Order: sequence, then structure tokens, then C-alpha cells
Amino acid sequence: MELQEAIAQRRSIKIFKRDMNIDDNRLYEAIDNATDAPNHGLRQPWRIVHITKDRLGEMSKQLTKITFPDEPNKQKDHYDTVTNLGGMLALIVKEEPDVKDNLENHMAFGAFAQNLMLLLHEAGIGSCWKTPKYIFNNKDIGAIFNLAEDEKLVGFLYLTDLEVDMPHPKRKKQNFVQKF
Repeated sequence: MELQEAIAQRRSIKIFKRDMNIDDNRLYEAIDNATDAPNHGLRQPWRIVHITKDRLGEMSKQLTKITFPDEPNKQKDHYDTVTNLGGMLALIVKEEPDVKDNLENHMAFGAFAQNLMLLLHEAGIGSCWKTPKYIFNNKDIGAIFNLAEDEKLVGFLYLTDLEVDMPHPKRKKQNFVQKF
């Protein structure tokens, strides 16, 4: 697959089938190759936690007990959604006290994440990046993913297959470049 084709065709896959499975070898190869992302000082300020298909239900129960303690309907909805996935990645970035270093960490992670989603697409693994509000305002979630004091959970990458026939609407091309 050509790079521009992959960029143009990759979409967030939001239709999940309970009976699908992810090829872990392809997944780990994509993660490994995505680390070629540019980053200052080769610091690679990210960590990924892979929640395998067989552990999604347990993770959902732990997570929703903290995030929705008195809302059984939200707990069930979350459980039903994530147990349809082929797996999930918890996306973790190292936080720095210095503003410049912290920005560089997040920029490096963004490049890594984009590489990862393109490589997953190429490997036939669908993905959808989720950033639910509860991950930013609940420190108790960190224990589930063994977050260090200087780490932040910045999202989840839902993993599924690409067999879903998704429309590919033409994206708007805008002129983002201004001459100085």
C-alpha cells in the first residue's frame, strides 16, 4: 500500500464484531515499527498497555466501578462495547515538568500514534482512538494501568477488523499554509 493511499483510506472503525480476533503478531509488529516516529533525543516518551480480548471484560468492570460507581446502565454499556473489540491499547505518555519537554513528549507521541494507526490499517487491523473525559479527571484509573507519577493516560485505541465496508467521504482540502 502506498503511503498517501493509507493516509487517505484510514478511518476510525466504530463497528465492532464480538466474534473477531486480532493477530497479536501483526499488532506487536505495528507497535514496534511505529516507534520509528520522529522525536527529540530519541526519548520515546510513551508506553502502551495491551488489553487482550480475553481481559476486556475484567478491565471494563474495574474501570467502570471507578468511573460510574452508581450508574449500572453506563457500566453495562461500556462492558457491552469493549467486549465486542478484538483488544484495546491504553495510550500512556510521560509528563515532564518543563513545558517545552512536555510539549515535545506529546508531539512525539502524536507522531507515534499516527504511525501506529496507519501501520495497523496496513496490517488489516481497524482502530478507533477514544479519549473519554473520565480519564482526565479521575486519578484512581491510573492504578488499573500502573501509571507512574510522571505518566498520563491520554486515550484508548480500540482494535477491531477492517472487514466492515466503511464509506470514504472526500475530506475537505483547506489551505492551512500562510506565507510570511
